[in-house]
Amino acid sequence: MLKVKISIDDGAGKKADIEINETDNLSKLVIVDKVFRLFGIESDVFEMVTEYDKIGKMYSSFFNEISPIEPEKLQKKNVNVNEIKEQLILGLNENKDELESTYKETKSTPEFMITGIKIEKDGVTKRYQLRYECPACFNRGTYYVFNHSKKTWCHRCQHEMDVLPATPNGFDGKSRDNFGNFFRAGEYRDMNLKWEW
Repeated sequence: MLKVKISIDDGAGKKADIEINETDNLSKLVIVDKVFRLFGIESDVFEMVTEYDKIGKMYSSFFNEISPIEPEKLQKKNVNVNEIKEQLILGLNENKDELESTYKETKSTPEFMITGIKIEKDGVTKRYQLRYECPACFNRGTYYVFNHSKKTWCHRCQHEMDVLPATPNGFDGKSRDNFGNFFRAGEYRDMNLKWEW
């Protein structure tokens, strides 16, 4: 037994509960239409059903007329690997200049990421890579500081930390730890280096 129950409340005092037991489709449509009209919804349910029926017929006729698209089985061909290799090498040699210029243009790593030194716009002033681990909030980060800097601050909590050389030998403008840092702060220390405790 098919049972359909519809509850509608417009929030302004109008409520309706409808329970439809097995009836024909036309009776169900008439009841639903009357309930919608009771709540001021002027829609022609019969017209909507007719429209949906037309759409359904169009879709089914479309899919009945279209043959399914399935990939064709490809036959295995004998391929000369050496010939393909020669063609690739020839193509690379012919376009060598273009490939090199494209590669150079897409080089996106700034020089300071490689050297660990940022040079200011004046062309003279240098800032050196510093790595820190904040003892207050455990945030980690990288700054670029002047070689005479004594203090730095955490990016997250602004905790003040002393600036120290990144290597046990001190700062000389050349010595970096294994991660490219000239200075360190907070709890950070390259444990691959020999530190005196």
